[in-house]
Amino acid sequence: MGVVVPRAGGLRGALLFLLGVGRFFVRHRFGFIDALYCCLAVVPAGLLLLVFDYVFHHARLVLVIPLVLAGVLVFSSPVWDVALGLALMGAMVGPALSDWKNEKRLQKSTTAHGDENKERK
Repeated sequence: MGVVVPRAGGLRGALLFLLGVGRFFVRHRFGFIDALYCCLAVVPAGLLLLVFDYVFHHARLVLVIPLVLAGVLVFSSPVWDVALGLALMGAMVGPALSDWKNEKRLQKSTTAHGDENKERK
């Protein structure tokens, strides 16, 4: 199957986000209501990502259904481009930030205790 690189998800999220922004730019219209729709659509987009991940890991034969649903939603409205891009970037950035904080905390604890924690590594 191969190793999934976390950056690829972040890049795909950024691409979806920029695609939605570009579609709003082409329409020459982005108002308060559109911004509200984008913010509200992040929650269902995150749920769609959760369903997609669950189906990917447990029932790969049925993976076509959420993939087609996501494709229809992305092509139907720029709001879904922006929301799905933000949800995907958030799903990638959250764990990366927590890993970075834990690594920084571990480095700080080893320097504070004079390399007492060498056996932990």
